Amino acid sequence: MEMIKIEAILRLCALLTLLLAAIVMMTDNQTKTFFGYYKMRADYKLAKILKVSVYVYLIGAGYTLLQLVRCMAFMTKYEGDKLSCSSHILKWFYFSLDQVAAYVVFAIVCATLEISFLVLTGSKDLQWMKLCSKYVRFCVQIGGSIACGGVASILLAVISAISTFNLFRWYSPNFLCLKPKKIGIAATTS
Repeated sequence: MEMIKIEAILRLCALLTLLLAAIVMMTDNQTKTFFGYYKMRADYKLAKILKVSVYVYLIGAGYTLLQLVRCMAFMTKYEGDKLSCSSHILKWFYFSLDQVAAYVVFAIVCATLEISFLVLTGSKDLQWMKLCSKYVRFCVQIGGSIACGGVASILLAVISAISTFNLFRWYSPNFLCLKPKKIGIAATTS
C-alpha cells in the first residue's frame, strides 16, 4: 500500500511537470522589429521539434493522468497482493507503457535540447544564425520548458523502475536462471 502511494505522488509530480513544460512552450512567443518595419515572431511553431515536444508532453501528461486515476482507484479498494492471470497481464501492460512513456519523453527532451543548443550557438556549416541573442526571453522560456521536461523524464524513469519492481517481484529469483547440467564422470572399475 505504501508503494502505491509513492507511485501516485510521483505520477502527480510527473503530470504537473509535463503540463508545465507544455504550457510554458505553447505560451512562449516574442516579436522583434527589424529594419524599422519588418516584424518577426518567434514561437513554438518556429521549429517542428518544438511542436512535436508539445504534443509529446501533452500525450505523456494524459497517460500519466490515466495511470494516476488507476493508482487512486487501487488505493481506495486495496485487496492485498493477489495475483490473477488478468492482473499479471495488466502488470506487463503497465510496465511496457511506463517504459515507452519514459523513453519517449527522454528522447524528446534530448532532441529539443539539441536544437536549442543549435539555436543558442548557431552553425556556420548549416547557415544557422544565433537566434538567442535576438530573442532572449523566448530562449529563456524554452530553456525552462526543457528543464521541466527533464524533471518529468527523471520522474517517469523512477516510476518505470517502480513498475518494473511491481512486475518482477512476482517471479522467483530462479525464474530466468539457467539450470546447470550435472556432468557425471563414470568411474571405470578394472
